[in-house]
Amino acid sequence: MDFFDLMKERIKIVTTSNRMYLLLFFLSFVIFWLAGEGHPTYYDYYVRLSDAFLHGRLFLLEQPSWLNELIPCDRGFYVVYPPFPAVVMMPLVAVFGTGLNQTLVSVFVGSLSVVMACVVAKDVVNVDESTHVWLAVLFGFGTIFWYLTSVGSAWYLAHVMSVFFLFMAIHESLNRGRPMLVGLLVGASYWCRLPTILTLVFFAVIIVFNQRWNVSKSVLPLLKMFAGASVFVSLNMLYNFIRFGTPFDVAYWLIPGILDEPWFSEGLFSLAYIPCNLATILMGLPVFTPEPPFVLPLWTGMAIWVTTPAFIYAFRSNRKEAITWACWLAIMAVAAVIFCKGCSGWGFGYRYAMDFYPFLYILTVKGMGERIRWHHKVLMVISVLVNLWGVVWVNKFGWWAF
Repeated sequence: MDFFDLMKERIKIVTTSNRMYLLLFFLSFVIFWLAGEGHPTYYDYYVRLSDAFLHGRLFLLEQPSWLNELIPCDRGFYVVYPPFPAVVMMPLVAVFGTGLNQTLVSVFVGSLSVVMACVVAKDVVNVDESTHVWLAVLFGFGTIFWYLTSVGSAWYLAHVMSVFFLFMAIHESLNRGRPMLVGLLVGASYWCRLPTILTLVFFAVIIVFNQRWNVSKSVLPLLKMFAGASVFVSLNMLYNFIRFGTPFDVAYWLIPGILDEPWFSEGLFSLAYIPCNLATILMGLPVFTPEPPFVLPLWTGMAIWVTTPAFIYAFRSNRKEAITWACWLAIMAVAAVIFCKGCSGWGFGYRYAMDFYPFLYILTVKGMGERIRWHHKVLMVISVLVNLWGVVWVNKFGWWAF
């Protein structure tokens, strides 16, 4: 095969992949949109915050009764959540105004994330294109990512956008590995969901591994990565200082009456909350009733193995590979924080776990190996069906067990 034949073959491969990605994006978008609540989310904090930024303000001018996680200030109300989703949405709000559908933004970013799940699957296992699609479907529709994306409320959009940037960082780390860019992408994820900054441990391990465990050669790329992440950390500190006079994340503590809530009886964070969070993530089950619809999702959350039984293959990932224990380190680092938060992450499944789901997904992909067998597909299909049940029950009928 001469040079031109080789180039034609490569172009053909790239074109085929791009078509597959476009089709995957389009189908994901349609499914996410149709599975939604049927109206834009009422919790459009980020649209309102984007509008405030465009008008040179860090605060909202009004507090609708249904937006109860705002902090009163002299001139208005501060939004407690990390602001990067609002920053990303500023061009859209500039065009469409405060009527922008925040759920539509969630669906768009979520669909991009499904494509990135396919790309990352291709990075970690050498299988055919159809198998990569199977794996992307597992993440997009066989996990609670489906529910979060289809609703698009402030809390859920933060997860969706954070996952997108994490997948981008993972792909960059496993390919070109430009540490500054990796750090910037993790920082972007952090400014959507603060606990994800702890996933830097994954990328640090990958950097050292790529340097053949030579610590001295790893210092410069590690510094570049931390410098990239520090851009967003510094912006967050400045954002907090301008609003509250401190660089630390104190916003949640300033919500009026927040510590009077029973689920924060020990404060926002406490070791005393670990058993409650573990009970939810490991033992939370749906509720069975003698009357229709007979099975209801539990509002306070359900176990990971219930909402995504295919995750069981994560434990089969080769423990001798650096990527395996890099993933586990990232998962444990994030879990150490989210398990200490008051048990308040209500919704379908255990949404706080989404902060480490990209790494659990990698472990699952690695655990399935380079040949997807029938039992893998069975558990993937069951995972999709469970999440279809949750999305339909909750979004279309409002069926919950409280």
